[in-house]
Amino acid sequence: DDIYVSGNLGDSYLGLLILKKKIKLNNSLNKYFTNQYYMPNIKIKLADQLKKFANSSIDISDGLLTDLEKLINNQKLSYELNLKDIPISKNLRKVLKIKKLSKVDFISKGDDYQILLTAPKSKSGIINRISTKLGVKITKIGKIQNKSHKSSIFDTNNTVITVKNKGYLHKF
Repeated sequence: DDIYVSGNLGDSYLGLLILKKKIKLNNSLNKYFTNQYYMPNIKIKLADQLKKFANSSIDISDGLLTDLEKLINNQKLSYELNLKDIPISKNLRKVLKIKKLSKVDFISKGDDYQILLTAPKSKSGIINRISTKLGVKITKIGKIQNKSHKSSIFDTNNTVITVKNKGYLHKF
């Protein structure tokens, strides 16, 4: 299966950093990112369509990697993601460049509330049609593999990236 995500990742985390006064931006960017934190754009209409093409899905609340590992759910599977394909907003891209921050540090921090899903390659056409019909960006970010491969994220040079924080882990 291929791995897809709706919308953009990372905006909410930057909003949290602004609220915690760990990063300073101009007023319009502050408002954009804090709104993303307080009022995420939840893809309800897409959720209603998932049964037409998805083999599995989960919302990204705890972080891309943490929730992807939940989605795999101890099956004999792994994942391969391409950092360049993981969607971020134009505003986040701008901030990363200005502040010299790394995209990989923003993609799996949680509170994104986008839909992470897997679907067979044969469903790419219907995914594109539903994406267009609903006006919801759905981006292929990687693929599911068997466990003989190690779960990995690749950068633009096809080098494996180490992610220190995979997302929020609940402690009970």
